[in-house]
This record gives sequence, C-alpha cells and structure tokens, in this order.
Amino acid sequence: MILITGINGELGSALTKKLSQFKSEKIIGFDLSKPNENIKDLLYKTYKGDIRDSELIKKIFAENKIDTIYHLAAILSTEAEKKPYLAHSVNVDGFFNIINSINVKNVKFFFPSSIAVYHLNCNNKNIKITENDFCNPNNIYGCNKLYCEKLGSYFQNSHDTEFNIDFRSIRLSGIISAHSLPQGGTSDYAPEMIHNAIQKKDYTCFVRKDSCIPFIVMPDAVNAVIKLMHTNKANLTTDVYHIQSFSPTVDQIYEKLILYFPKFKLNYKVDKNRQKMVDSWPSQLNQQKAINDWDWKPEFNFDNAFEKYLIPKISEYYNK
Repeated sequence: MILITGINGELGSALTKKLSQFKSEKIIGFDLSKPNENIKDLLYKTYKGDIRDSELIKKIFAENKIDTIYHLAAILSTEAEKKPYLAHSVNVDGFFNIINSINVKNVKFFFPSSIAVYHLNCNNKNIKITENDFCNPNNIYGCNKLYCEKLGSYFQNSHDTEFNIDFRSIRLSGIISAHSLPQGGTSDYAPEMIHNAIQKKDYTCFVRKDSCIPFIVMPDAVNAVIKLMHTNKANLTTDVYHIQSFSPTVDQIYEKLILYFPKFKLNYKVDKNRQKMVDSWPSQLNQQKAINDWDWKPEFNFDNAFEKYLIPKISEYYNK
C-alpha cells in the first residue's frame, strides 16, 4: 500500500492521479481536510488530521501494511517565514512522526525537498550548481528541508533502528501546474502570472523582472518522482537529486505570455523578503547525477511547455 501525505496539495493531487493508473497500487490519502473531489474516488482509504498527531500517524500504520510513502505534507516557504515555529513543527516533527511509525522493513520513502536549501550570493547566480554546492539555507523552509534530507539518509543507513528505510529525495524547482495554483510558496509568481494571463486578468508581481530561478512543469515533476522511485537502488549514487525543466526570468515569462495574450499587463510590487529568498536561490542546476543515475530528462522546455501544456490545459481548466 502507498501512503501519500498532503494529498490535497498540488503535487499530492497530481501524484495521486498518476499512481492510480497503476491498478495494483492501493493509495491511502492523508491531509488536514477531506480529499478534493477530483481525487477522492481514486483513493482506497483516507485519513483526516494533523501530521503532528503522533497517535493518529501510528494508527494509520497499524491499520495498513504500508510499503511506500510519499511524504508531501508541509508548510511552504513564504508561509513558513511568517510562522517559523509552526513551520518547524509541521515540517520536521511531522517527518519524525512518519519515520517513527514505520512498522515494516525496507519501506520506500520519497521526500520532496526544494531548491530553498541553497543560498548563493549574486555573483554565483549564473553557474550550474551541483547538489553539494551552497547548501546553507537562509530561510526556515530550506533549513527544515535540508535537515529532513539528512535525517532520511541517517535512518536509511542506521543499524540501530529496527525498520530501515529506502530513502529518496528530489530538490524540486518551482512547480508550474495547469490545474492548480500553489499556496504560500516563493516561486508562486510564475504560475500566478500564467493563470492570470489566461483568465484575462492583469498581475502584480512580487519580485523584480530580472528574477530567475529554475522551474519544472507538473507532468515532469510527477514523472521524475515516479521514475526515481522505480529505479533500482543499486543504480543510485546519492539519496538526494535536483532537477529542472527551464530557467526563465520574470520578463521572459511575460514576453512569452504576451505572444498569446497581447493585452496582458504585468505590474510590480516587490516583496523584499520574497525577493531576498529568490535572489539567494540558483538560476541553473547541474543535473548530471539524475541524468546518469536514473536517466532523467524533462519532456518540456520553455517553449513547448507553453505551447503543448500550459496554455491549452489551463485554458481548458477555466473554460469547463
């Protein structure tokens, strides 16, 4: 059985839809609220509650033979900065509750990390960094993610625990989905721009026009997670990888959008805290480890992501 925490989030919903295509897999969903209408019929069982509730988490594992975990429940970067103590409690203590409740051996455990673990100065923004570079986060979300990566590797390799895990993680770039908008992330400006333009609404951006970080579209993100989880462990040279589809500036996204929506207007009201985080994150990722170890290759680049996925799928979504 598969357990997905944070089932109602962007990635949780998309991953549920994809995994449900494998008919042999039974999916258990967990979130603070009941599952969204578009995924509830795909779930074998659901649990509603707080990831910090250790008794509830233990109950889920006791009642089900869970051999695969996708632990997605988290407070995202912008919201985490507003409530750092709550973010630590949810993002770290929640992770511990899952680890501490595992009751079978060799459970496959996927943890979505983030490029928020990196902290570059402006002079380094244009180099392609590896997974070992600049891991010194300046935000609570990145600190939480990096710590949980280390914990996952520790419990995977520890001989003092009864139930070792098969831990795998991807430091995801900003995700752009055609079917949902993120809530509380620092990379939200890109999906918000695109969704607003398609709805014929103007948009006020919270970072400068030259801001540039890596992004990935949802189909690539989901396919990458599943591909990594289905790769033989012997082929993996690390527990943690990073990936991207493309790295446009805000201005490049705008220029792309006005090709489709000439009347779209983009304004700016820079949020200094969110800008500070974006400025500290890399613009380019060296993806060689993922390419070599599990044959990672994005289906979408900057041009065909708009042409074949974002514009048609988002338009379809709002015209239902």
